[in-house]
Amino acid sequence: MKNLIALTLTFGLPSLGFAASPGPLDGADFVVTCVSDHNGGAVTLARSGATDAGFIVTDSIRGEAKILSGINSLTFLHIMDGDVVTFVVDFDDLSYDMAVKGQHAAHDRGTCDEPSS
Repeated sequence: MKNLIALTLTFGLPSLGFAASPGPLDGADFVVTCVSDHNGGAVTLARSGATDAGFIVTDSIRGEAKILSGINSLTFLHIMDGDVVTFVVDFDDLSYDMAVKGQHAAHDRGTCDEPSS
């Protein structure tokens, strides 16, 4: 019985001495660069100040974005000139899916680098 309790305490409780450093999903500041599978274009996404506000930069888009949390993902939402841009980064496999709804409708997919702080 004592061995069972010892094993439960050893493996059943989270480690209190080793806290993981915060990442993009935990509200940390970060910059991530993504590349389109379609045309090789680059997209840069950033968050500064650990808020739900971020920034998005592409060849045709540059501006502030609202960041919405998902399950292992973040969605950057940017509205410009009648278009709504949603840019979803999945941090499990570092892929992205982007959609533009409005007069300049478009869709794109690609991969992202590891986020840096």
